[in-house]
Amino acid sequence: MPIELNANRVIVIHDRKHSYKLEFAKITRPMWERYFGRIVHLTEYQKGKSVTSFDSSGARVALVEEAILSAEGYASSGEDLASIAGWKSLLPISHRLTAGNSLTSVAPVQDDEGDDDSPLALGVESVTLRAIWTADEDGQMVMQEGLKHHFRTPTHEQQRRYSRDSARSRVVSNSRSSKTEWLGAQATLMALYDELIERVEGYTVNGSEDLSKETIAEFMDGYHKVAAMESIFSPAQVRVDQDETQEQD
Repeated sequence: MPIELNANRVIVIHDRKHSYKLEFAKITRPMWERYFGRIVHLTEYQKGKSVTSFDSSGARVALVEEAILSAEGYASSGEDLASIAGWKSLLPISHRLTAGNSLTSVAPVQDDEGDDDSPLALGVESVTLRAIWTADEDGQMVMQEGLKHHFRTPTHEQQRRYSRDSARSRVVSNSRSSKTEWLGAQATLMALYDELIERVEGYTVNGSEDLSKETIAEFMDGYHKVAAMESIFSPAQVRVDQDETQEQD
């Protein structure tokens, strides 16, 4: 079953013999940009020492609270949940974290896991993703496989843009300490996806699998764009065999 990009998503959480259904609006590009902007990645320097920290959990919770439309299964003293002031922030933090993890559960399929044994073609780049998307009709969360993205090969200038933006940082300092905030290149990756995408497999828009490049760029989920492009720019693995003569020595 392909992923329908122009539809709400449903996350079902099973906890303590009960099921909870959370419905989310389509996450737009600005929402994804705010999510990536909330990720904390910084290096602090004080008294000659440096400490690097990274946290995306707060960003995921904020994304859940921004995108959620409704929630079912929670006790609310007979009140309509949506009528309770601040209801989104009253959902169990463990459920908001679980929902955030599900919304961002996207990963590339490793080369040795794929089913395509044909050699690579020049000028074409392909990535296969797997992802959690939405609950099925039985309320079960399923892993979507075979999500294929086919691109033109990036130009030198496009690769340079990614390399430059992935190294961006901002330094904040005072008389006692300083910190470097790493800004990330996710916005650049989404823009490069739109420039390079040719076609996809495993996705629909309003039920149609025949998607133009413009339609893909408009409707493709931002996190899928970033995951696919990060894979494109990741160096391939080099197989190194152990020298048997060295082992004998």
